[in-house]
Amino acid sequence: MYGILIKFHNVFAWLVLATGLFVIVKALTAKATWGPGESSWVRRLTMFVHLQLVAGLALWFVSPTVAQARSAMGATMKDAALRRVVVEHPTLMVLAVIAATVTSVMVRKAPSSEAKASKALVGTAITLLLAAAVIPWQRLVGSWTA
Repeated sequence: MYGILIKFHNVFAWLVLATGLFVIVKALTAKATWGPGESSWVRRLTMFVHLQLVAGLALWFVSPTVAQARSAMGATMKDAALRRVVVEHPTLMVLAVIAATVTSVMVRKAPSSEAKASKALVGTAITLLLAAAVIPWQRLVGSWTA
């Protein structure tokens, strides 16, 4: 179960990043022509980050490393690497999910193409910055190069 979840989580991390970058490029290049096709990419990004959240929460409960760290939170909070995995990563990722969800709603409700593109650009940038700040890059890249 753990092995499948971690692979899914790794693959979807790349999918979230690629989709987010695609939305940013679209927001920069299609301001005047932003339409339902572009908005659908914002919804896809939101769906992908929600799937990441579900997989991440499942991992938080089934990971042997996290389970051990949770059993001794005092020691975990003193260990920067464990604290990052057990506390900081999930917290900032939940904030990224909230940012993606708010962005999706704001894009949907924006009155014009320019406003939709602008909201998509800012909201997606915030989402990706939150995610990128706590992605374990060495493990994510290592999983593809091993």
